[in-house]
This record gives sequence, structure tokens and C-alpha cells, in this order.
Amino acid sequence: MFGYVTIYHKGLAKPELDRYQAYYCGLCRTLGQKYGLPGQLTLSYDLAFIAILHSALYEPQTQFSAGRCAPHPIKARPRAANEFLDYAADMTIALAYYNFLDNWQDDHSRASLRQAKKLEGYLPAIRQRWPRQTAAITAQLDALNALEKAGSHDLDALCRAFGDLLGAVFACRDDVWAPTLQAMGRGLGGFIYLMDAYDDLPKDARKGQFNALQELHDTLPPAEFEDRCHELLTQQMGLCAQQFELLPILKETPEGKLLYNTIYSGVWSKYAPIRKHREGKQK
Repeated sequence: MFGYVTIYHKGLAKPELDRYQAYYCGLCRTLGQKYGLPGQLTLSYDLAFIAILHSALYEPQTQFSAGRCAPHPIKARPRAANEFLDYAADMTIALAYYNFLDNWQDDHSRASLRQAKKLEGYLPAIRQRWPRQTAAITAQLDALNALEKAGSHDLDALCRAFGDLLGAVFACRDDVWAPTLQAMGRGLGGFIYLMDAYDDLPKDARKGQFNALQELHDTLPPAEFEDRCHELLTQQMGLCAQQFELLPILKETPEGKLLYNTIYSGVWSKYAPIRKHREGKQK
């Protein structure tokens, strides 16, 4: 379900692209150090975004360096290290583990079960470090699974379940910024859930699997369906952006530029070509 929260490359200069690469590679390196290759294989843009958000908000001491790795052995790449990349690594593993279990339970995917087994041993320590977040992840996934298995097309309830999950992850500390971060994550989580449903609609229809947007697709003409999906996605990102603007993050800072780019442009990078392709097929 993750992978939609990325940057819009054309909207950034090389220094900002290098800064983004530093956080992305930094998260990959942190995953490798803490969880080995199975951890690195769970790397996602979405958790790199969360690490950048926390770094911009809390301004921790961050070490920037450059180095080579197995996937990129020739040219050294920038990388960052700080406490929030550690946090993002822990949340990456927790989310990946439960996602693999969900795939196993839904599709009986043995590959997903094997991946979950590789991560299972790390979960007790992660639960101990982050009890609130991991409890919210399991509770909201249970709520989401119950809605989907019941065939519910209550988009508000479905988005709220995944939004509350991501909101708990966004609020890394119980402090004055926690309510704003939770609300921001709730909006972005709703966007991710709907975007995943929009992306997977043809595949789910072929396989006869649940899709939150199927009922809407079946009851609206194609053009109206596309407009309605855009409206729903915009509403969720509007909630996210509204809360983001309340945070004391300057747009002119390197991290600020990355965050504004992602929230207002990057998250739409996958939506636009999907819609264009579908509308082309309808002509």
C-alpha cells in the first residue's frame, strides 16, 4: 500500500535532490544496520518522508556523509543519520511485518509469510520501544480488515482506519505537536488508502478482490468516476496540508523544500499518469 509519498523531481534543484537522497539512503543504511538485508528490502519513500518531517520539525543533530553500498558500488551517495531515521526504521519494520501477515491471510502468499518470519524476531523490541504506535497499528489494521471483509464501501470509515494508523506513526512523541502530526498523518493515510484502491482497481476487479472504490466505479459513468476520485483524493491531501501548515517548518530550509514539494506535487506523481492512461483507453 505504501510507495505513493515521493518527491516531484522536476520541482527540485540538485542540492535538494541530494538532501532527499541523503535521507532515503540514510534510512536504507539504518535498516541494514539494525535489521539486515530483510530490513533493507522493506525500504519505502513514505517512511523517508516521515523521517524528513520529524527532522525538520525537531531539528535533531544530524550527521551527513557519503558512501558506497552494494546496490551502488561505484559512486558514493549522500546519506544522513539521526534519531528520527532510527524511528522511521523501526516503524518501517513494524508496518512491513503486519503487511506481510495481511497478505498471507488474504492471499495465502507463502512469499509474504516467509518475509514476515524474517522480521518477526524484531517485533518484541519494537513493541517495547514504541507501545503506543504498535498498538495503534494492530488495532487499526484489525478495524480495516473487518470493514473490508464485510464488504463495506463506507469510504469515510475505511480512510479513517488507515488514517488513524498513520497518524499514530506520525506522532513520534507525546508532546505539543502530537495532535497536529496525528491529524496530518490521518489525512495522508486516507490519501494513501484511496490512491492504492484507485491504482489497484483493474487488478482487483480481475481477481474478484475487495476494492473500496469498486461500488463507486460501478455506479458512476467513467468521467464522473474519475472526477469523484480526484475530489476524494484532494480532500484527504487538503486535510494533510492544512495541518502541515500549522507546524513551524520554514519552506526555505532544505527539508522544508522537500516537504512542500512532496505534499503539494510529489504525492500526485503516480496519480496523473494512471488517470491519463485510463482516460486514453476510454476514447
